[in-house]
Amino acid sequence: MRRWNKPVVLSLVLLLAGCGKQEDAAPPGGGMPPPAAVTVETVTAQTVPISFEYVGRLEASREIEIRPRIAGVIQKRHFEEGAPVKAGDLLYTLDTASLVAQTRAAEAEYVNRQAQAKEARQELERNQALAAQNFVSQRAVDATQTTLAVTEAAARAAQANLTNARIGQSYATLRAPISGVMSRALQVEGALVSPTGPALTTLAQINPVFARFSIGEEERLALEKQVADGALQTGQQKVSLELADGSRPSVLGKLNFSDYKANPETGAFDMRAEFPNADGALKPGQFVRVIVEGGTLTDAVTVPQAAVLDGAQGKFVYVASPAQAQPGQPAPPPGMTVALPRPVVVGAWVGNGAKPEDAAAGKDAKGRWVIQSGLQPGDKVIVEGTARIFFPGMPVAVAEAGANPASPPAAAPPAAKQ
Repeated sequence: MRRWNKPVVLSLVLLLAGCGKQEDAAPPGGGMPPPAAVTVETVTAQTVPISFEYVGRLEASREIEIRPRIAGVIQKRHFEEGAPVKAGDLLYTLDTASLVAQTRAAEAEYVNRQAQAKEARQELERNQALAAQNFVSQRAVDATQTTLAVTEAAARAAQANLTNARIGQSYATLRAPISGVMSRALQVEGALVSPTGPALTTLAQINPVFARFSIGEEERLALEKQVADGALQTGQQKVSLELADGSRPSVLGKLNFSDYKANPETGAFDMRAEFPNADGALKPGQFVRVIVEGGTLTDAVTVPQAAVLDGAQGKFVYVASPAQAQPGQPAPPPGMTVALPRPVVVGAWVGNGAKPEDAAAGKDAKGRWVIQSGLQPGDKVIVEGTARIFFPGMPVAVAEAGANPASPPAAAPPAAKQ
């Protein structure tokens, strides 16, 4: 007779006992889990406010390169780099020694020409008096008249040269043409500058400031179609900004430019909004989000962000529907509700300034997707509890949003052993 090792026998006993317990604990119905508790929201068509967001960049409303209008040597710079200036403030002074000399020479030439014209005028008056007494010929009178005309023309030319010299001398002082903020100085004292050389500096007007952005051709066509069909009502537009850190300045702007043609490189239409910037907090070059509000969508179907899921075939939602009998399968219990996937096409994002990327980053995003197709009013969309749905057609215990959460029915007690 074969002997068994005691530890081996003990292990077999424990294994058989464990199998018996697992069979006793198995729920009836082949191990089907109880219905998952979910919350649903009944789809309704309603009018919702809508906003549009675009990536933009701030730029100065006016930006001017400060260049000399004459050649000269910089004598002094009169502004602080990065400081605000007012229109008419002195920016640069050029060396004026040669310009002063040219002006004085032009003044002397003008005085000389005036004296010659005066002498010619006096000579004409004398000849005219003598001709009246037949002491000089008419030929002499005509000659003095011609001389007077020539000298007067020379005086006017000298006067023009004097004016030009004075203008050139005034160009030695460079003043701010507008109020704004100075950039850094690109030329220093002692540098020889000219109209065809590099700019001396840049002056930018940042109050107001512009936000330039663009809208794609397809999006613009879709918006125009919605407006034409009456699905999108445009009201009083309100334009705001969101900075890179997520903060929103309190200033409100207005759209002041929409290009009539598409950019040939990007296929998008350039747009521009104007914002007051009295405190200079908004800086040219900053990347921002331009938010255009004021429109409404009529007869829109929306669902919370959490209800929209991503699948291999795109976005979908779970809809709570009565269980239907399947061919070759036993009829479901009366009143059973199951979760069925429904493909959807999402449109705009609406609600409280939240963004889709906020939800993707785990932030509290209470926005809603506008559903363009896939749902009808009356559908019951599962908005909470989607994580408990392990397969399509899984039984669910439904509670309406805002009501007390549903409790799954208790499992039936195990059948008595025979």
